[in-house]
Amino acid sequence: MVFASFIRISLFAWQSFWRNFWLSVVTISIIVLTFISINSLVIINFITDAAVADVKDKVDVSLYFRPDVTEAQVLEVQTYLSALTQVKDIAYVSQDQALDAFRQQHREDSTIIQSLESLDSNPIGATLQVHAKTLEDYPSIVEVVNNSKYNDLILDKSFDDNQRYIAGIKATSDNVNQIVLTVSMLFTLIAVLIVFNTIRVAIYTHQQEIHIMKLVGATNWFIRAPFLLEAIFYGILACLISIAGVYGLLNIIQPQIFKYFIKAPEFDVVGYFNSNFLMIFGVELLVIIILNIASSSIAIRRYLRV
Repeated sequence: MVFASFIRISLFAWQSFWRNFWLSVVTISIIVLTFISINSLVIINFITDAAVADVKDKVDVSLYFRPDVTEAQVLEVQTYLSALTQVKDIAYVSQDQALDAFRQQHREDSTIIQSLESLDSNPIGATLQVHAKTLEDYPSIVEVVNNSKYNDLILDKSFDDNQRYIAGIKATSDNVNQIVLTVSMLFTLIAVLIVFNTIRVAIYTHQQEIHIMKLVGATNWFIRAPFLLEAIFYGILACLISIAGVYGLLNIIQPQIFKYFIKAPEFDVVGYFNSNFLMIFGVELLVIIILNIASSSIAIRRYLRV
């Protein structure tokens, strides 16, 4: 008996969908746009978080020593900084290594190369590349160096550029997220309103059938159920379409990401969606269905006197 009722309810909902086909298409299209805008927010968050994490891994405080500073003095500074709890590790770049790196960097500039050849001594000092345990530890490390007796041995320190770069990424991410979030909320509101009006039109077009069902003693639940099922159907169909659309978008974006970043797992946005498929689309589908049911229930109460 329950199964037969479910079949009849499903058929009624299916007929309502096709009777208002173009309105149903518009409703599903708006819900699809809502899904895609929300997933765009997920994609942007993933990419920016991965980019910031990648930059953080590469950030260091590079201490450039004067050319006349001896290797023993540089190693003494390295030992001093290694004792700090904020320091993760320190890489030592000797004067010869620094000179080789400088030559390689300017190998196309013959003037610089000839100038180096004319010098009797190495004009480039050794370097210590200090990696902190967290990004927040770098300012304190720089402060320790500035207040230490070794500060006069150092020509320059490079950390401010990295800080500005990370701050720029975060600012861009926040701005884009704000825009996408606003668009997502707008599409969600539009989707709720359209579902509301779609169900209202469906009730209007089924007035005769509803009147007959009342006359033969159909329960209020039996009359309401097809419209609620129709709202659920909109959400499910829109979710399936958006999944295809999102993965199509991901397959376009992924090669571009690998073009600008190292091909690494942390930048595999397709793999991220595969690993979190049920969590991402399951939660989104559940929220959309709840909103559709709520909107439909309001429309049913307001326009269906049962």
